[in-house]
Amino acid sequence: MAKKPAIEVEGTKELRRIIKRIEGKEIKDAMKAANKGAAEVIAVEADRTVPVTSGSLQKSIRATGAQASGSVKVGSKAKVPYAGVIHYGWPARGIKPQPFVTEALQEKLGEARTIYEDLMTAVIQLLESKLP
Repeated sequence: MAKKPAIEVEGTKELRRIIKRIEGKEIKDAMKAANKGAAEVIAVEADRTVPVTSGSLQKSIRATGAQASGSVKVGSKAKVPYAGVIHYGWPARGIKPQPFVTEALQEKLGEARTIYEDLMTAVIQLLESKLP
């Protein structure tokens, strides 16, 4: 089941359709930057609050941004496969959840939203300058 985004913006499908029509690389890059910028705020807070033993889990926290979305990723299949267990817990093994990403999201949601809104305003201004 797909997770519901923490920040949902109405009209993004239409915006992407307009961007495709314009085919402006700088607009696409600005959308990616807006999405990554909002995710970065959450990633920085998660990095600050993650439980640290060896430091591998902490080093694996990263923010990503695409034209359609931004996200915080933690762990990797090869080097840090236990990230989900640390975050969500494993009751059968007596491992309690330590939801550092969820807590970071709750703590920094307002700040991420403000950054996103500011960056999206810049994208809209850029779009307006490209439209006939």
